[in-house]
Amino acid sequence: MPLSGDARAAIGFLVPGAAAGLVAVAFSRLLIEPLISAAVDYEGAREHVEAQLAGGGDHGHDHELFTRAVQENVGAAVGVIVFGIAMGILFAVVHHVVRGVLVRRGFRPDASALALLVAAGMFVAIALAPGLKYPANPPTVGLEDTIGARSSAFLTMTVVSVVTAGVALAAGLAWARRWGGWRAAGAAVSGYAAVILTAMLLLPNFHEVPGPIVGPDGLLLDGFPAEVLGEFRVYSMAVHALTWLVIGVLSGILGGRGRTAARRPASGSVPHAVNVVAPSATSKSSTP
Repeated sequence: MPLSGDARAAIGFLVPGAAAGLVAVAFSRLLIEPLISAAVDYEGAREHVEAQLAGGGDHGHDHELFTRAVQENVGAAVGVIVFGIAMGILFAVVHHVVRGVLVRRGFRPDASALALLVAAGMFVAIALAPGLKYPANPPTVGLEDTIGARSSAFLTMTVVSVVTAGVALAAGLAWARRWGGWRAAGAAVSGYAAVILTAMLLLPNFHEVPGPIVGPDGLLLDGFPAEVLGEFRVYSMAVHALTWLVIGVLSGILGGRGRTAARRPASGSVPHAVNVVAPSATSKSSTP
């Protein structure tokens, strides 16, 4: 049964994001989850040492509503897939707007190339630029006193990056006819980079990585493992890059197939405006 136009559009919106979410879940489960477990173990050891220093007794554990297994296998997977679908829908909207502007200006962009360029731009604006200023931390790294301030600063950096990227894109498209594509793109990218660097300098810095614990008898616990922190930040950025790559590739493939299917009936249709008049079988030539 052939799919209707609305069904194909819905698939085009949902499939790339859902597939990207599944790939991100597999990547996170394989490479990021062991680092989170190591961070959780460090937090438990640190709480034990701090409790011993405070009163000589052990610390108590709060009852968790969901077990660690449920959190890492179900909760994290659902959250990542929902995030992927949301980003896929956002990508489809931005891609549609950009392609419409290019077509109105006389350009005929390649479907795959445009999808990859839009996905790369959204990765930079949404993930890379904010992540360079405020890199991801494992769940157990951070101070309660600065969580709110850091979250607000991260949100501010993200908003600045996304708005600046939108302005740079609009400016680049407007300058393309006057300056040419490469010069307009270079000016837009330079302007975006200048604004982002300024925002990075103006926004506050936070140092929340736990340091070593020293007691009366010397060192009791080392600081948070630098190797775990570094790998977590690298893999967190890598999973964002992988998400946007999958969205861009699948959107380009589906978009190209959709436009090919839309053109096929027109090229293969049989013209029916030509009427062939056959002589009547009952007509006979008159005889004298």
